[in-house]
Amino acid sequence: MPEKKPTNLNAPSEKAARAAFEVAAVAPEKAHLTYECCCVRQYWAVIERDGSLVRGNNVLRSKRLAEGQYEVVFNGDVSQGAYVASIGRPGIATEPAGEIGVALRCCLNPPEADKGVWVDTHDSDGAYRDRAFHLIVLAP
Repeated sequence: MPEKKPTNLNAPSEKAARAAFEVAAVAPEKAHLTYECCCVRQYWAVIERDGSLVRGNNVLRSKRLAEGQYEVVFNGDVSQGAYVASIGRPGIATEPAGEIGVALRCCLNPPEADKGVWVDTHDSDGAYRDRAFHLIVLAP
């Protein structure tokens, strides 16, 4: 059976994307670490279809990269955080139905390395479509 190529590499090259798909083994004694700290940093953004920031907390910038593909860059390291996104309008109207995915933004240069989140939005058939969205990141 031929290998299925990814349609969204979120990487500067196919080689870098393939390297990112490799799963690193985690030592069992480190598999369930908990972070002991007093605070969880909160980052959030409401992004319009064109990639512009409507409102947010700790956001440096946002950008539409291509149809249905966005990056949101925060002012702190979010690489160990949890990302939650939902398709939704900034106001009282609703956005057309669809799907959304989030990941750490690959390959940003310092000083933005580890501060970005990749968001892709799709219509109900899976095709990339511009959608407004809400993004929350909780990071240790």
